[in-house]
Amino acid sequence: MSFPGFRFKQVRVCSSSHASTQQGHEPLAGPRRNKSKLGCRECKAKRVKCDEAYPTCKRCQRQGLVCLSAPRLSQWQVETPWLSLQPKTHVNRRLLQYWLEKVSQTLVIDPENNPFSILTLEYIAQSPALLHAIQSVSANHEQYYSANAPIIALEEHGKAIACLRREINQSQNAPSAHFLTILLLALAQGADADATNYGKQHLFGARALINSMLLDTSMSTTNDLAVRLCLGMYLYWDACRNVGRYCRQILDSPQNRDLLQEAILESQLTTWKTSPPNPGLGHLYEAFRNHGLIFLYRARAHAQSSCLAHPDPSEAQESLIQQYAEEAVRHLMQIPATSNYLNFQSLPLVTAGSELTESNQFLRDQVRHRLRAIYSLNRLPASLLALQCLEEIWDSRDSGDQSYWLLHMLQNDRRLLLG
Repeated sequence: MSFPGFRFKQVRVCSSSHASTQQGHEPLAGPRRNKSKLGCRECKAKRVKCDEAYPTCKRCQRQGLVCLSAPRLSQWQVETPWLSLQPKTHVNRRLLQYWLEKVSQTLVIDPENNPFSILTLEYIAQSPALLHAIQSVSANHEQYYSANAPIIALEEHGKAIACLRREINQSQNAPSAHFLTILLLALAQGADADATNYGKQHLFGARALINSMLLDTSMSTTNDLAVRLCLGMYLYWDACRNVGRYCRQILDSPQNRDLLQEAILESQLTTWKTSPPNPGLGHLYEAFRNHGLIFLYRARAHAQSSCLAHPDPSEAQESLIQQYAEEAVRHLMQIPATSNYLNFQSLPLVTAGSELTESNQFLRDQVRHRLRAIYSLNRLPASLLALQCLEEIWDSRDSGDQSYWLLHMLQNDRRLLLG
């Protein structure tokens, strides 16, 4: 299945000072200059030349800084005029273009095969809720360079919820648009700096909607690309949490440990084989495999430490956890910081990074740099909060406390939407 990209023929954008209310539009700037002046904030503040590498310039990468750069909009492959769009609500064309050319690209492995771009155009003409959700996410993503962006994002988020409630109550036959809207509302919620508010209610809503879609026998699950996208996203989301659900169960009730389920999960993770289309994806796959094994063994160690017969985890098990942690980080570091795979690294980075010991300062530094680069790309505060959690865990580990990331997060009432 392929979703080719496109570029815009004559794009007009909303005035940045009144992006959410004015109808007036201004043409984009003329042809790109050979020497752009879109340097990051750090370089501008220091009055030094910025190489404008995205998402992290070399100076920020070298100094371990968060690079607040303005991403350039890319040229796509097939021209599509704006006039073909006739949604039922006001379009902020600047935010919609920003979504199509930049933000949607961070949600996929391959930007040239992006179902969040062209596929969404059909539904935003039918669903104002989806359009407002997209504009909310875009405004959150671009807030480095617009003082009004957080206000616009909140306004669009509220409009999306109001429109979604109205569309669902009217029983409009657009479950795929509803699912995508709910998912993007959760993503927009993740832009909140509150570590306890990660859009959980929206994720539960997405699960309920998927269940109703599966019960609808009239819906084609093989030919409708939007339905396949929704089901695929749900399966990815659910599969990533398969090991996590069991580990959380053990954390809450160590006495309810299921040895058979542990053995099945361990066997699935250790024997799993794949043929990645390129080395980058291979490294990402292996990092997620190690993430699952670390998660499983750490839960097992927690259960054993709660049992009088096994007060301390075995040295062999701890050594194995360390091995998987180092392997996961090394796999992720084989992927360039400029790769589109960057946005999928947060979860294994946190899981593996939290297990690094004081003797692994080099790998800890690499994790720090990578999480800052991820934040420069996706603009989600969860990326920086994850780094803050890691620093706290490392301090505790260096002081002799063997707390691990999930236990630390729950004890500090933090919930982060990662991955």
